[in-house]
Amino acid sequence: MGLLDDLKKQAELAKTQQMSAQSLQEATVKTVESKMKQSFQYLHELLKQLSVLKPVNPLNFSVPGIVELKNLQYVDSFIDNRKKRINDLEVMDITTFYIKWGSGNKITLERDMPAPAQKIREGLNQFAVKYAEEEMRSPRGTIAGWRFLIDQAINTDVRIKADHEQPRLLISARNLIRLGTDEFVVPAEDITEAWLEEFAKTLLGQMSAFTKYRVQTPLR
Repeated sequence: MGLLDDLKKQAELAKTQQMSAQSLQEATVKTVESKMKQSFQYLHELLKQLSVLKPVNPLNFSVPGIVELKNLQYVDSFIDNRKKRINDLEVMDITTFYIKWGSGNKITLERDMPAPAQKIREGLNQFAVKYAEEEMRSPRGTIAGWRFLIDQAINTDVRIKADHEQPRLLISARNLIRLGTDEFVVPAEDITEAWLEEFAKTLLGQMSAFTKYRVQTPLR
């Protein structure tokens, strides 16, 4: 067998390997796409029902050492998605949605020293809690303290990113299980109707198995 025959065989083997890898990639992309669609459809329907029921979230959202936001009721929500192309396929890339919770009431805190007042400012700003601040004046017109009017309202913001290579879904959620941001990694094979129900429980402030997917290292 000559050199040319050897090269032909190597080329055929390379083509076979390339086709096999491409087929595997296409199968992975289609798997993730089906899970993204399933998740979007479920969440879209869930938010429609919540807009009618307007449930109260049982969680206490705490700004440590400062205030707790509790008895927050569903106010509003919105969901959307963004697509991209992978080779000849148009697939869902990112789903984003929010749920707005609130009570319509405000919490009033007063401090008469600069350091405690600054602690309140820093804590509320850290967790993006909305508030208004007023200066309290003495009869002489000098500053006697500070009054903080804190909105009892938060947004739960969720971003679901398709990872077509792993395959998996990468979820970043702010004010979901607490004030602040948490991130979750979910293998595509775990996305089932049962999993979506556990995710829905978490969105409603209930105990669920969804939190086992929480990761300690921020997602890239």
